[in-house]
Order: sequence, then structure tokens, then C-alpha cells
Amino acid sequence: MKRWFCLLGLVVAAGALAADDAALRVVEACRARLDPATDVGFERIQKRCPELLPALASAPWRNLLPQTMRERRDEISAESLRALEELVRQSGSGVKLRDAPSRKKLEPVLAELGAKGQEGATRWERFKRWLKEKLDNRKDDDEATALEKWSRQFQTSEGVAQAITYAGYAMVGVLVLFVIWSELRAAGLLGGTRRTRSESPAAQWRRRLMLSDVAAAPLADRPGMLLRLLGEALTRAERLPAAEGLTAAAIARRASLDSDQERADLAQVATTADSVRYGNHPPPDEQLEGTVASAKGLLEKFARIAAGKR
Repeated sequence: MKRWFCLLGLVVAAGALAADDAALRVVEACRARLDPATDVGFERIQKRCPELLPALASAPWRNLLPQTMRERRDEISAESLRALEELVRQSGSGVKLRDAPSRKKLEPVLAELGAKGQEGATRWERFKRWLKEKLDNRKDDDEATALEKWSRQFQTSEGVAQAITYAGYAMVGVLVLFVIWSELRAAGLLGGTRRTRSESPAAQWRRRLMLSDVAAAPLADRPGMLLRLLGEALTRAERLPAAEGLTAAAIARRASLDSDQERADLAQVATTADSVRYGNHPPPDEQLEGTVASAKGLLEKFARIAAGKR
């Protein structure tokens, strides 16, 4: 009975000491003002409770505080202050919670661990353990059938995403092979029919014209063909911007020529080409032959100039 009265007296005395502890009261008041969700960190708590640090520095239990408290800036919160209160009250109560383990009892336990206690202590040991785990997992995978592997893979979202990715790669590969096969077959290398160029007038106009093409063309088509050759020659001779997209009149107007006679001849070629292309009746053969002769003269001159520019 006396023992119970003694313990009760110790608890009451500890409570009285805690009540008289000014630093502990500052900690309790500060914790009451803090928001556990937002008031986290050394700077924020110091702003909310400027009296906390001086009280901790002068507290009789300041030795319980960690020496690196200022370095742990993000670990201070309302919860840590609550833990500090409990620690101060338990230290002042004089009640011993649990004895530290004896070294005599601890050493036999560590000795029984043996090699397991040292496993993974070095990089080589960790590498051997990782390699062993990989080999064991590979043996388990080899014992499973392909159907079981696929079924396990489709049980997770990552496995489904991986399967979709592989399927996309396979479709792209098949498409590339099909395009290559089609091109080789069109070229006649795989037994297919070799594609030939279309001989339509539009296709002939799009490809590069030659003088042999002009000589083989009907007389009415020659002014337009020669005008195109003149545009290319003037562009190479740096007498005209890119002739592609320019009308016949624009070529005659924008070309940089040496004389008025050359401009008149070029304008005649452009007018005759437009008359053949857009007119209801083609010009007479005499006019066409004169236009062709003038165009050939201009083409010969500017072709020599373009050759000298190279």
C-alpha cells in the first residue's frame, strides 16, 4: 500500500513540475495555434510562434532536443511538437519504460545469423543475389507455357499496353514491307508489269522539254513549248525569277532583256502561245513559223549565257 502511495506521489509531482515548466507551456500554446496540414517547416512555425525557439533554448530539458534540429527544417510540425511534449512529460515522470537490451543477449542472436547477416553487404554480394533471383524467375517462366505467359500478361494494364505497342510495331513493319514489295513489283524486279510514263499531253508538259520534243510536236504546239524553254533558259541566265507559275505575258514583261527588239520577239512568242492555247482559231502557219524562228534565236542566245554562268 505504501508503494502505491509513493508512485502516486511521483506522478503528482511530475504533473506539478510539468505545469510549472514555462517552456512546455510555450510548446503547448504554439501547437494549439498551428494547423497540422499547412504549418510545416522551420520557417513557417517560427513565423507563427516567434517565442518558441527562445523557450526551447532556455528549457531545463533542452538536452532532449536533437543537436541538428535547425538542419531538419522540413521535419518540424505540430505532430513533432506533440511528440516533444510526451517525451518531456515521460522524462519528468521518472517512470522507466523498458530496459535497453543486454549485449550478452544480443551477441548470440547476431552470431546465429551467420552469413545471412552479411548478405548484401558488398556490391558483389548484391549482384550475386540479383543474378540468382533472375535465374530463379527465368526457370519459373520456362516451366510455364506460352499460353500461360500471355494470360498473365493480359491480367495487368501494363501488359495490355505492351501488347498493343507490339501490335502497332508489327503493323508498321508489315506496311513498310508492303510498300517496298509494291515498288519493286512496279519496277519489274519481282515479275510485275513495269510502269511506263504516261504519254498524255499534260504529262509531256510537266516533264523537262528538249528541242527534239519541239521538233516532233505539231507546229501549233511549238510556240508554247519554246516559251517554256525560254523561261528556263532566262532563269538559268539570271534574267528572270523562277518561271514556274508565271503566265506567258508575265514572262515577257518581267524578263531582263538587252534590247527592245528582243522584248518584242518574246512578247510575240507569248501572244502566239496564248492564242493557240486559249483562242478559238489557231494563228496562220506563216505567223507560227515566224514566231518559232524568233523563239529559237532567243533560246540559242540565252542558252549560251546560261552555260557561261556555270
